[in-house]
Amino acid sequence: MGADAFVGFYGIKIELDPDDEDELDACGEETDPRCVKAKQAGLECHSGNMTDGEDYFLFIGKNLAWLGLEHDQYISYSPDSFNAIVERVNSQLKNAGFTETPALHFQFVGQY
Repeated sequence: MGADAFVGFYGIKIELDPDDEDELDACGEETDPRCVKAKQAGLECHSGNMTDGEDYFLFIGKNLAWLGLEHDQYISYSPDSFNAIVERVNSQLKNAGFTETPALHFQFVGQY
């Protein structure tokens, strides 16, 4: 069993339908067309939910941190390295055809 975690991600967040098991499975396996397109562009994907039955999501972009008792305890980025990530991810998202505005996302992922 895992422990609660906190993810930091730069990119886009797509809300998923919690009742669409096929979509949830495809995003988890990264076979969803959005994941395939993202991976081809050199982007990372992460899908999950906050707690059982709530806030299912798909992140596309760059995973910056996965923090928790069973994960990293600390991570940092210099302004220059973070700015380079932002520029690279923005370009990759655009080249892959994603039109959503990228942002810095912080998401709690609770174990249940």
